[in-house]
Amino acid sequence: MEGQRLDTDPDARGADLSPDKEHGIRLETTAWFPPSVAAGAELTLRIRAACSSGCDLRGADVALMASDGPVVTTRFTSTAGTIAETDEVVVRAPSAVGAHEWSVRVGPAPDAAHPQAEGLAVPSFRTEAHRTSLAVWDVPSPVEMGRTLTCRIGAKCAQGCDLSGREVEVLDEVGGRLATVALGDASLAGSSGLFWGEVDLAVPPVEGLVHRAVELPAQEMPLAHESARHRFSFAAAKPTEHKVTVEVVQEGSGEPVPAAEVRLGAYRGSTDAAGRAVVAVAQGSYELLVWKVGYEAPTKALEIEENSTVRVEAELLPDRSSWEDD
Repeated sequence: MEGQRLDTDPDARGADLSPDKEHGIRLETTAWFPPSVAAGAELTLRIRAACSSGCDLRGADVALMASDGPVVTTRFTSTAGTIAETDEVVVRAPSAVGAHEWSVRVGPAPDAAHPQAEGLAVPSFRTEAHRTSLAVWDVPSPVEMGRTLTCRIGAKCAQGCDLSGREVEVLDEVGGRLATVALGDASLAGSSGLFWGEVDLAVPPVEGLVHRAVELPAQEMPLAHESARHRFSFAAAKPTEHKVTVEVVQEGSGEPVPAAEVRLGAYRGSTDAAGRAVVAVAQGSYELLVWKVGYEAPTKALEIEENSTVRVEAELLPDRSSWEDD
């Protein structure tokens, strides 16, 4: 005799348990793990069941079984018509990564009218390692060649795990390890689970762009975590010798242009309310670039041998937001 199908919510999962022809069971859960789930993930669920012979299942033991024994045990505590239901139970996915097959065992009802039933296979699922991510910030650029820079490195688990004490490696362009930093005991203020630490890095004595990477190795226990890698870069530059004052004004009116970005090779600055930016640079040849949304400024070739002042006239472009389609 087929088990009764329960009238449950759309997310319920279920299957028939038929230990004998007289007492077919329909058993469902109000939620279940998706096909792929993070190792150790937590889920709150209820288990519901009905006997095709109308047995009162209240008080019957219910066990969720893995291959090595019960995951959680509970009892049917209430009924709605012929449907018995447990209280909420908390279930955790296995910490080991891989495929898992669980089942449900229902004990006999207290009145012994219903026999013990075993073998209900719940949907199979696979546990996966937690995803992690890395971030690097407070990296100055340019940095004087041969000096040391201090930056911050942060790591986060997608499941919110505590990553304090985990070691992050700093790598050079070919993957050689330059330094190791241990993440602190507390997450960054204002963040959600971003654990961080500081590291001092030597700046190569060669001018140019320097590429670095940070890597968080994979970890298997207590919960599996994937490895993560993040690349960053900074400019190594000669020691600064001179100051260049860049004055940016609007073409025609001569009005100062504030908050314009000024670049001289690896060196950069931003204009103040008076349209001025002072940039310290090493002696040499540069191309001066000025940029701001809504303006267009010409580039200028400069030969810097002493402190100097440069004036740049930026053209105010038409406001395209007011244009109408033809």
